[in-house]
Amino acid sequence: MTGAVEMLLLLYAESPVHAGASDSIDVIDLPIQREATTGYPVIWGQSLKGALRQAAEDAAMVEGSAWSPELVRQVFGTAIGTETEEAAAGRLAVGDAQLVAMPVPTLRRTFAWATSEIALSRLARKYRTLGRQPLKVPRVAPDRGLATTKEWTQVKKGDAWVPVEAQVLGPCLIPLETSQELKAWAEQVAKDALGSADDPVTGHFYTKLTEDLLMVGEDVMPQLVRECTELSARVQLSDDKTVQNGPFYSEYLPAETILAASLTLRDPTSPALEALRKLLDGALLQVGGDETLGKGLVWTRLEVAR
Repeated sequence: MTGAVEMLLLLYAESPVHAGASDSIDVIDLPIQREATTGYPVIWGQSLKGALRQAAEDAAMVEGSAWSPELVRQVFGTAIGTETEEAAAGRLAVGDAQLVAMPVPTLRRTFAWATSEIALSRLARKYRTLGRQPLKVPRVAPDRGLATTKEWTQVKKGDAWVPVEAQVLGPCLIPLETSQELKAWAEQVAKDALGSADDPVTGHFYTKLTEDLLMVGEDVMPQLVRECTELSARVQLSDDKTVQNGPFYSEYLPAETILAASLTLRDPTSPALEALRKLLDGALLQVGGDETLGKGLVWTRLEVAR
């Protein structure tokens, strides 16, 4: 796009995230947003843009901030329900936050991150819009998986996923093979989403991600993303503490989930680009519902096209 700058926003879930869909599904009264074709969890662009706008509006209330009410309007457009000014779309286009990897329970090492060819191929396309040369996405059979580690000395220490006949991933039993291509992807995603192994806060998860990212086949991933989300049963109490409504069930993306969204800013010479850097690079934002329950906290990292 002429006169525009491309950006990549990585989201790393600090707490379970509920970006709500419109309709209930089976016993789930409040499901999360999902893609119709793949069933993968997603945060639609309109939901993410609303969260980013709220963060900018909160920042504009802080003295000395790079944000102002006028800059918020220029970047995100006219607020819904505003009748005193002409409607404007804003300079920032926000894409869907698509799944990169989701944690799934395992019998070894507590949990691992599951990803797929679809998820990594989409991330590769996003990297290309930034002018980066994406890594080669490994191929995997539909009913099998790949792991990042391969040294036999590691296996003796209990640090590797192979060679074992099959590993338990959520409700699935999956044979795993090793892949140096996946190892390279694990290191890249860890760097982009978490920064550095030397960081005193995120260093443990950086290292774990480089070792415990697993790619599963396209017959396996849909089942994992359906059955490894979190369900919470809730009730609404009356004033006398008796149950008034419920129970009803809410669905959440689990903590440690990684998502990525493409952002496009028109007129990058404006102060908006630097303001977005300060707002979104290394910040803790609230996305989705159940804010008062501590849900929806995500760490963000922003990369701008070279």
